[in-house]
Amino acid sequence: MLDRSLKHLCTTIIYTLISFLSVNVASAAMAASAPARAQWLSSQKMLVKLPQGLRVADNMMFQLANSEVNFKDVPRTYPLPVIQRQDNYAVVSTASLNRQIIEELIHRPLKVFVTNDQNQLLDSTPIQYAGLLDELYAYRGNDLGLTNLGSQFQLKLWAPTALSVRVALFASPTAMQSDVVLIPTYQNGVWTTLVPRQYQNYYYLYEVTVYQPLTDRMETSLVTDPYSISLAMNGAKSQLVDLDSGESKPYGWDNLTKPYLNSFKDITIYELHVRDFSANDESIPFVYRGTYDAFAQFGGQGAQYLRSLAEAGLTHVHLLPFNDFGSVNEDRSSWESINSSSSNLQDAQGALSQIRARDAFNWGYDPVHFFVPDGSYAMDPQGLSRVRETRTMVQALNSLGLRVVQDVVFNHTYENGLSAFSVFDKIVPLYYYRLTDDGYTYNSSCCADTASENFMMEKLIVDSVVHWAKNYKIDGFRFDLMSFHSRSTLMKVKEALRSLTVQNDGVDGSRIYIYGEAWPFGSFYSKNPQESMSQLNAYGSGIGFFNDRLRDAVRGGTTSSSEKSDQGFATGLYFDFNHEPANQNTPTNINDQMDKIRHLGDVIKVGLAGNLRDFSFREHYGSVITGGQLNYRNSPVATSAEPIETINYVSAHDGYTLWDAVQAKAPFYAPNRIPTTATASERQRMHQLAMAIPLLSQGVPFMEAGVELLRSKNGDQDSYDSGDYFNRINWTGADNYWGQGLPPAWKNYNDWSFWQPRLQSADLKVTPQLIAQTANYYKALLRVRKSSSLFKMNSLEEIMKGLVFIDNENAIEPGLISMVLHDEHEALLVIFNSSRLPRVFSHKVLGYKWGFHPQFTPSVDPVLAQVVHTRAQNQIQIPGMTTVVLKMIGSPNMGVK
Repeated sequence: MLDRSLKHLCTTIIYTLISFLSVNVASAAMAASAPARAQWLSSQKMLVKLPQGLRVADNMMFQLANSEVNFKDVPRTYPLPVIQRQDNYAVVSTASLNRQIIEELIHRPLKVFVTNDQNQLLDSTPIQYAGLLDELYAYRGNDLGLTNLGSQFQLKLWAPTALSVRVALFASPTAMQSDVVLIPTYQNGVWTTLVPRQYQNYYYLYEVTVYQPLTDRMETSLVTDPYSISLAMNGAKSQLVDLDSGESKPYGWDNLTKPYLNSFKDITIYELHVRDFSANDESIPFVYRGTYDAFAQFGGQGAQYLRSLAEAGLTHVHLLPFNDFGSVNEDRSSWESINSSSSNLQDAQGALSQIRARDAFNWGYDPVHFFVPDGSYAMDPQGLSRVRETRTMVQALNSLGLRVVQDVVFNHTYENGLSAFSVFDKIVPLYYYRLTDDGYTYNSSCCADTASENFMMEKLIVDSVVHWAKNYKIDGFRFDLMSFHSRSTLMKVKEALRSLTVQNDGVDGSRIYIYGEAWPFGSFYSKNPQESMSQLNAYGSGIGFFNDRLRDAVRGGTTSSSEKSDQGFATGLYFDFNHEPANQNTPTNINDQMDKIRHLGDVIKVGLAGNLRDFSFREHYGSVITGGQLNYRNSPVATSAEPIETINYVSAHDGYTLWDAVQAKAPFYAPNRIPTTATASERQRMHQLAMAIPLLSQGVPFMEAGVELLRSKNGDQDSYDSGDYFNRINWTGADNYWGQGLPPAWKNYNDWSFWQPRLQSADLKVTPQLIAQTANYYKALLRVRKSSSLFKMNSLEEIMKGLVFIDNENAIEPGLISMVLHDEHEALLVIFNSSRLPRVFSHKVLGYKWGFHPQFTPSVDPVLAQVVHTRAQNQIQIPGMTTVVLKMIGSPNMGVK
C-alpha cells in the first residue's frame, strides 16, 4: 500500500491508558535505574533484578504495565506472581498472559513495576525480550531483507516490538526527501512490503517507531535494512537491486571456474588487506590503487607476484574484512594522506596522527552491514558498483589460481544504541547484543558484543555467510573472535555451507573452509566456557583454529608488546642470548634457557604433527605423552582431532610482523658476543627458520602477506589505524621500509626508547638481495609442500604411522628437531637447527641414501652447500640456523621406530 494508508499508521500510534492502579509515585522514582533489569525468559516466566540496596521481600508486588515516559498514572496492569526469590532477584510468572495480550504489550513502552503492600512504587524497569522473542517470534524463513520476485521486490524486516514501520523510497542515494512511502503488513514479528519492479535501483530506509529502553521513550528512527545487499555511500541508504542483473556482474561471472582444490589438507593461506595489496603499487594507474579492481590489473606487480605464489603452491588468499564497516569515510574526496621523507623518525607518525581519522585506511574490524561489500575499496561507493567490483576481485584472484577467504566479524558491531552507524538497536532494541543483568551491553570484544546465542542474531550470521558464499563465490571464512559464539552456532554455519551445491546454488559448499580465532576469553566464554567455540572445545569440529602455541614457541614471548624481546626456538634462545633488559619471560640462567628451549621444542613437535590432541611422542624428559597432555602456559598444547583443525602460523596482521619480531629478539649490542649485534644476514636466517616450521607441518599453514619479503611495520604492534605508510608492501622487494619512522605513538609510545636505536642502526637494514632470497625461500617451501602428500596427512592414524621424530643417538638435544615423513612411496627427512653454529646429527636412518629435496637445494639456500652427509657413520652436519629437507633415494621401507 502507498501513502493513502498512512491513516492506518496514525491509528496504530494512538492508544488509551485504561483501568489504572492507584499508587503513590514520586517522579524521581519513575525513572528506571538501568536500561533493563527485567528479562522475559519465556512466555511462562520473567527474571527481575532489583536495584542495589533493595531486596526481594514478602510484601512486594510485581506488575507488568504499559506506560508513557513521565506518566502520572500507571495504566492497566498485570500482576506477576513470584515463583522464586533470592536476594535482589525474583522469578515471576507470566503464564496468565496469553499470546494476544503479549502481542499487545510488547509494542508499547512496557515495564515491570514493583510496589509494596501500601501501593508505594519501589522500582520500575524496562525489559530485555530475547527469551520471549526467540520462543514466540523466531523467524525461520530464508527471505529476510530483499527478495526478487520477478515482477516485484519483497522486503521483510524482523521487528516484533516495533509499534509501526514504514518504508521510504528514494530515487537517488543523496536525496533528502522520499519519493514514495510504503506501509508494510505485519505478521508474527515480521513486516512485509511489496515494491513494484519499477523501483529497481531505488534506495530505501525503514522508519521504525519502537520503545527504546536506552532513552525510556518511544523513538522513531530512519534506519537501513540489516539485511541490505547494496548501499549508498557510507551506508546512508539501502538499495533495491537485482544481484542477477547484468550491471551487478563482471563479464564471465556466471561461468567462473574455481582453482582446483582436492581437499582442505591441501590449503595454504596468505593473509592480505585489500588496500595493502595495491595502495603502494606504482605499476598500476593511481585510480585503481587500494581498490577491488586493483586485483584485476594483471600487468601490475601485485597481481604478477600473487600469480607466482599460486604457481609455487599457494591456494588461498585471506582478505581482511571487506563487508561494510564504519571506520573509513567512503567519500574519496575527503581523504587525506601523508608522504613523509623526513630524517626525524617521529615525523611520519606525527603527521599521520593529524589525519588518521580522515585517511583511507583501517583494517575494517568495525562492521555495520553484514551482507554488503565496503564502499571504501570501490571505485564508486554508490550502489551496485561495489557489488560488481567485489565480484571482479574474486574473479581476478580465481584467475590467478587463488581461492578467496573472507574475514568475517560477527562478535561486535561498530556502534550500537541510537548512534549514527547503529542499525540493530534502532529496530529491535537490546536484542542483538549480549547484555548484563542490568541491561548494559558487554564490550569485551572492543565494542558492543553481539549475542549469537539469540536465535535471530545466530540466524543473521548463518544467512550472511551463505549469502557471501552464493552471491560472491567466497571459498572460505575466517571468523574473528570465534569464542564469542557457541560451538553450536559455528556448526550450524558449517552445516549451512556444506549443504550448498553447484547444481542448486552455483557453488560447491564442500570446498568452503572455515577457521578462526578461538582464544578463551570474552563475554560469552566467561558465561559459557563449556559452550564457547574456544580451543579446548574445538576438538572434532572440522573447523580450523589458530595455533598460538606453535607461534609463540617459534618466535618467543607472545603477541604482547611487553614480551617483544623474549626469545624463542628460532630467535636465539639459549644459543644466542640477547641479554635484553626488556625481557619478561626469558630466563637469564643458561641452564634454565636450555630447559625452556627443550620445552619449546616439544611444543613445536606437536604443532608439526598437526597439534593433534591424541598424537603421542617422546618429550624431552624421555616420557611418551600425548599432545593434549603437554602443557604450555598452563593449558594443553594440542586440541585438534584432525590436521585441518589446526592453522599453523608465526605472524598475522595483528601483533608484530615476523621481521619486526626478529628485530626485537635478535641480539642488539649483546655483551660478550661477536659481533655484539646480530647482522642482517643472521636475522634473515632466524626469519627463514621461523617461516619453514609452519610450512613443513601437518595442518594448514598460514602466512601474513609480505612476511617472505621481510615486511616491516617499523615496530608497530597494532597497525589497524596506522595508514598506508606503516602498512606498505613493496612487491618488487626493493625495500622492506625498516627504519622509516617510529611506530605511531597512540599504540607504541612506551616502546619508542626500545625501537629508536634499532630503527636507526645501519646493521639492521636489509638489502634487496636478502629480500629476494627470502621470497624465493618461501616459494621453495610452497613447492616442497605442494610436491608431496607427506605434508598433507589426513588423520591421527596416518600421522602416527607416517611421522616419526628422531633424536640424536637417542638423546634429545636442545634446539634440534628432526622428523621423518614416510609412506610406501616416499620418505623425507626434515631437520631444524636453531643453533647459531653447525651441528652433527647422528641416527641410524642416516645410513640410508639421502639427497636434497629437488625443490629445496643450495640454489634456494646457499648455506645448504655446507650440509655434509656421511652415510657410513650415520651422520649429517647441519649448518647453523638452517632447515634441511632431504629425500630418500630408493625404497622408503626403512622401518623407522
